[in-house]
Order: sequence, then C-alpha cells, then structure tokens
Amino acid sequence: MTEAELISSFQGYLGEINAVLFGYISFISGFLIMSYLVADKLSKFLSIIVLALFSTASGVLILRLLFLRNDFSSLYQYILAQTRSGNLELPWIGTNPAWGTHLLTYLEIATLVGGFIGCITYFLLQRRKQPVDGG
Repeated sequence: MTEAELISSFQGYLGEINAVLFGYISFISGFLIMSYLVADKLSKFLSIIVLALFSTASGVLILRLLFLRNDFSSLYQYILAQTRSGNLELPWIGTNPAWGTHLLTYLEIATLVGGFIGCITYFLLQRRKQPVDGG
C-alpha cells in the first residue's frame, strides 16, 4: 500500500469508529426516551420483545465497534512498523503511544456496555413506576 492509501484507510477506520460510537449513543438516547414515555405502559410480552430487540441491536453495535477498533489498532501497528523500518516517510506517525489505541478501545467498550446496562436498568425501573394519576 502507498502512504496515501494507508492514511486514507487510517482516516476511514477512525470515521467509521466515530460513526458507530455516536450512532450507538443516539440509539441508547432514543431507548431512554422510549423507556421514560412508555415502559410502564407496555405489557410483559411487549417488554420482553423490546428488551430482546434492544439487546440484539446493542450487541451488534458493540461488536462492530470492537472489530473496527481491532482492525484500526492493527493498521496503526502496521503503519508504525513500516515507518520504523524506513518503508514509509510519515514522521508524524508514532508520536502517540502505541498503547493508546488499546486504552481507547477498552474505554469505548466500557462506555458502550455501561450505557447498555444503564438503559436496561432504567427501563426496568420505569416498568415498576406507579402511574401518577392513579390510572
């Protein structure tokens, strides 16, 4: 790969990671709003369906981000190795610590899993809420 292709791939992975991350944040925000508005009005059967769909979609997005981060980290390591061996002239690559991509992966996964657990907890708490008007 040429330097331009590597940098384009690097930026592409970073863009996809951000898209999935912020898409997931939008997704859980919508779920929290739905939980606030209708969780206590859903039947048990519908609640199970909603939680199953939310869990499945969350799992897909979490795994997608994990796989993207893994590929991104591998690409970064490859670029670093090629730069160190003199095959590439990218002096600005490698100024961040190599462990940074791993740390960001763990932080993002913790954020996603924490958001999932928080949403499920909030939904279940809203299900137990007593109607204010007695209806």
